[in-house]
Amino acid sequence: MPSRERYDVVVVGAGAFGLASAYHLIERRPDLSVLVVDARSGPGEGSMGASAAMVRDVFSSPDNRVLARNSIAFYRHLLATHDDLRAPVPLLDLYGYLWLLPERELREYSGFLRAPESAIETEVLDLAGVRSCSGLEPNPTRWFEGDAASPPDPIAGGLFGRNCGAVAPEMLAAFYAREARRRGVEFAFDTVVQRLSFEGREEILLHEPSKMPFAFQQSMRGRLRISRVAFGDGRSVRADTVIVAGGAWSAKILDPLGYATACSPRRQILFAVSGPVIDQLLAWQPPVQPIDRPGGRTRFPFVILPSGITLKPIFPQRHLWVGFCDTVAHPIGTLEDPGRDGRLDYNMAALGDRDAYVTDVLPALSPYFPGFDTSGVRLENSWGGYYNFSPEGAPVLTEETFGVIFVGGDSGSGVMKADSLGRLVAARYEGRRDTTLFSGETYRLDRLSLAHRSVAEEKLIL
Repeated sequence: MPSRERYDVVVVGAGAFGLASAYHLIERRPDLSVLVVDARSGPGEGSMGASAAMVRDVFSSPDNRVLARNSIAFYRHLLATHDDLRAPVPLLDLYGYLWLLPERELREYSGFLRAPESAIETEVLDLAGVRSCSGLEPNPTRWFEGDAASPPDPIAGGLFGRNCGAVAPEMLAAFYAREARRRGVEFAFDTVVQRLSFEGREEILLHEPSKMPFAFQQSMRGRLRISRVAFGDGRSVRADTVIVAGGAWSAKILDPLGYATACSPRRQILFAVSGPVIDQLLAWQPPVQPIDRPGGRTRFPFVILPSGITLKPIFPQRHLWVGFCDTVAHPIGTLEDPGRDGRLDYNMAALGDRDAYVTDVLPALSPYFPGFDTSGVRLENSWGGYYNFSPEGAPVLTEETFGVIFVGGDSGSGVMKADSLGRLVAARYEGRRDTTLFSGETYRLDRLSLAHRSVAEEKLIL
């Protein structure tokens, strides 16, 4: 329940970007009154909680590299300085990423990722090293029945990222929320933002009853602002600035205002599998050197197949999480409407279509790992969330327009860039042109804007 009628800043969304933004805002400006609003019951319970929660600095885009690299460095700092972030699992576990690639992509990716200016810690795994993975068929001889297409490209080798691995999303969300609350940030959970409303200054007239401005007023940005946030239960608060960090649901809040985000939400599904085949895979010790090697041994890395399927090891439960993203012949957008009936009927279990494991995943997975198509693998669980894609695969941070700042477009890599984006949002609020990231690198804000955007297309989107 909000404690006041007006706030300096209202942050919409308690996911990775929203939490990091609130934390860095209040850290820089402890005088601010800040309210974080989320439709879920706690921090990080939307798509952040449904994600694979991986981190990497292996990107083709220099912008993505610097944003991710600095966020990972901050998470490593937290792990080193907070005892409670080391158990029951560590906040960060950098056991590595392994892209299994056909010859052409192996040459292409190795070239730009190993260039001196990229400063990425990568290793090339030759075909002999790839073949050491038990159960992997680098040269598939079959495709799924009924498809007349040729078998998928053979794997020529692998590209291994050392400064890559998993983050515990619930621990990261809890850290940001706890520290923000300790500094005075308020949280309103189970609260749906239904509408952002314009209010005019100096008696500027608005349309009745919509309270929307007239077209000729679009140039009156200093006198016309979105300054009221209405909730689904009928309550509302006033805000000098609204930061929309609602992930896949941001567009449904901003579209009615004519506020473009240029981002496209798509569903991502994860499947937990176990069994003898999985046990055998998890026992693999690849001939590479990740940053984290407990007991001096290497472990099964996060694997990306040429078909786009991903495999994440869950060591304590002896599971693999198999992931894929709906990008072909599936609707863009979310199934839920955050304004309907004052609720957000988001159900990550319902989004996890178990039938898709057979129809969409196995045909792209079993040619490379035939054992998945046997009784040696059991499907234990499934769930889903959303990726919010930008056109280039880099985040979007808009200029303040009518009192609103949008941050999003994480393209499936929000957790790994969250701390950097939180710092950028704080700088945007303060009207600065650039800011210093955790490791001391300076970053110019308008590179991620829509009006002055200057980012390269990302080629390594999972």
